Amino acid sequence: MPSTRTQPTPEQERASALMALGFDATQAFLLAATRQDGEHVDTAEVRRLLELGCSHETALRILL
Repeated sequence: MPSTRTQPTPEQERASALMALGFDATQAFLLAATRQDGEHVDTAEVRRLLELGCSHETALRILL
């Protein structure tokens, strides 16, 4: 029988990557769906902010 599983959407993949960075599901999906100037929030930019010492809440305020 063929699999009925669907491929994750790009937003789901971004959200998964953001959850791996420590965001909860709501925060991750909010960031994953957000667009700035037509572009999605860059996961690498989120990672950079966290590495610079931003808390997850501060990173959210900066990016949203």
